[in-house]
Amino acid sequence: MFEAYTYDVLLQEVLDGAPTGIDTRQGSIFYDAVAGITLKIAKMYTDLDMILQYAFITTATGEFLDLRAGEFGLERKAAGAAKFALVYTGTQPPVGSRFFHNSKGLYFKVTANDDGDLFLTAEEAGTEANEIAVGDAAVPVNTIDGLTASSFGAVEKYGTSEEDDDSLRERLQEKIGGPAENGNRQHYKTWCESRNGVEMARITPLWNGPNTVKAVLINEDGLGCDDDTVEDVQQYIDPNDAGTTVVVDGKTYNVGDGLGEGVANLGAHFTAVAADEVEIDVEFTAVLATGKTVQDAEDEATAAITEYFKNLVLTAADPDDVIVRTSAVGAVVIGLESVLDYSNLKLNGATANISPGADGVPKLGEVTVNV
Repeated sequence: MFEAYTYDVLLQEVLDGAPTGIDTRQGSIFYDAVAGITLKIAKMYTDLDMILQYAFITTATGEFLDLRAGEFGLERKAAGAAKFALVYTGTQPPVGSRFFHNSKGLYFKVTANDDGDLFLTAEEAGTEANEIAVGDAAVPVNTIDGLTASSFGAVEKYGTSEEDDDSLRERLQEKIGGPAENGNRQHYKTWCESRNGVEMARITPLWNGPNTVKAVLINEDGLGCDDDTVEDVQQYIDPNDAGTTVVVDGKTYNVGDGLGEGVANLGAHFTAVAADEVEIDVEFTAVLATGKTVQDAEDEATAAITEYFKNLVLTAADPDDVIVRTSAVGAVVIGLESVLDYSNLKLNGATANISPGADGVPKLGEVTVNV
């Protein structure tokens, strides 16, 4: 809006308006007198233009977008810390003791749940710790007498990054202009996706009869959300204080009380579940590029196929569109630097495509490269 008011334009306007007979050449008294203040005025117009950009949802960024979101009751989802099971032999490490992952350079603290299970929780929130492998050594920062070995166990909770501007802006625009009102289907989706750790929610109305709603929760890696996140969503939308459960198709589910203690309407019984992770092993025969090893190919394939699965889940408009196709996996494989050609590609030992189902997401299992 103010981009036309540049320093050169403003200065020329002032010079053109000088009284007749005044020397306005560069270096003259009049020129030097007005040049400085004109620069300040030009900067003021630049600042006004920036303020205008920050005032609108479509162009606001960072803290200014946070302020706009706050006007409508939304907050940017914070980063979350990764948590792993603690595996040890010898003396039990005390809660609060610190451990170190050597190659990652990350620090962890020992935490415990109500059952006394021990975990290694990253001191810094974010996704950097997510690549730590089961069995990696956990090095105590201070000597713990009697502790003979310690390592990282299974992932209990993946770390998450802070919500970016695009995601927050999309949620804000959806809340303002979308149909997410009065407890309809879109409203449940918006509620779920406003919670830390939830990237996507699949909503199923009437999933177990009248006044029942189920949400399948997916994290930013395209996998099922951890138990803490599922419980957080359940408590936020419809607490399960009575401990009611139902068995559907052989699986037990918690069911919200429907008392209106959360954001859901009175009488609506809500159930939050993590997406079922359908493990898919990938095997193929490869012609390797010069200087590349089987391990190189397996490592590259693991990273690339994992990313393909993630994008497939998070970009699908409908759960039925999430189909792991052998042709698509083949396209990923042929794009690897270490692979010149491939054949005999199989998913879980067969050549058929795999559909994880309405409640499922694909999770890469073992990658086997034959040469």
